[in-house]
Amino acid sequence: MGDSAKTGQRWIYIKNKSLISLIVKTYADADKKKILDATQKPRVIIDIVDKCDLPQTSTYRKINSLMHNGLLIPAGNVSMKHGKIVTKYVSLFEKVEINVIKNDISIRAKICKGAYHALLEMMRMKIIHLSKNLKSSSTRISSERMYENMQGEGSESLIPYLIKERVIQL
Repeated sequence: MGDSAKTGQRWIYIKNKSLISLIVKTYADADKKKILDATQKPRVIIDIVDKCDLPQTSTYRKINSLMHNGLLIPAGNVSMKHGKIVTKYVSLFEKVEINVIKNDISIRAKICKGAYHALLEMMRMKIIHLSKNLKSSSTRISSERMYENMQGEGSESLIPYLIKERVIQL
């Protein structure tokens, strides 16, 4: 997946037809695109609604759809003024390039920095959860090494792994 690992970029290449269809349909929806653009940095849902200036009910419905499809992911929590703790969300992608050559469509997407860190944290939590359930300390050490290796290899190996392990769903 190219030289992106060398330059420190967070680019991934998507060739799966169903994922391409999902991403194209999502970005073709002006309201969903507006939501994704508003979440280039982590925001709580009420801030997303305010920033997008869209009808509240449909915005919540579209946010839920984006979360369900893995294009909007949790990126930590924040304590609100009244003491309630709420989740912040960030767009999975910072940039999306759709390439069409004859009948072949592919997507090159750059993972948002906030999403990249959120994905690493999700993976770390999943590994910790799995490790607690493992009896063998060598297996636990192996899972911790796997996390360290995945973190060092960049997004080209991270995203497919997270999808395969169902940590995220696209």
